[in-house]
Amino acid sequence: MNINIRIATPDDYPAIASLIKNELGYPLVDEPKLYARLDAMRLSDSHVTAVAVLEDRVIGFVGFFKGMAYNYDDDYIQILAIATLSDLQNKGVGSQLLRWVEDYALDNNAHIIKLTSRLKRTEAHLFYESNGFTRISYGFSKEV
Repeated sequence: MNINIRIATPDDYPAIASLIKNELGYPLVDEPKLYARLDAMRLSDSHVTAVAVLEDRVIGFVGFFKGMAYNYDDDYIQILAIATLSDLQNKGVGSQLLRWVEDYALDNNAHIIKLTSRLKRTEAHLFYESNGFTRISYGFSKEV
């Protein structure tokens, strides 16, 4: 499959919204507010949103930020979201997106990539492990 991965533009926002709603399972995402967040991220020096494109159609995306940590000398990458259209899952698109993030990390002096995944997403956990990620902690969340 010959896909192109590139930085997302505002024209990609509807496709990203669809992936977030349908593939990641957040059907109530408010699109105008999401578009505003995507704009803010696009203008940020630390956030990146990239899309996987096949024949002029967005088929996946990954969003992440580059940051500093207290326990790493170099910067790190935190993947915030990654999704592929369900009919194209298990065809290498997600793995190509992860490799793109790895290349970005190395080009930007970041040597650790982190992500969190909901406990119920066991297939995603297997996917991450098959791409070299190690399960190291639990994530916690609290709404205030």
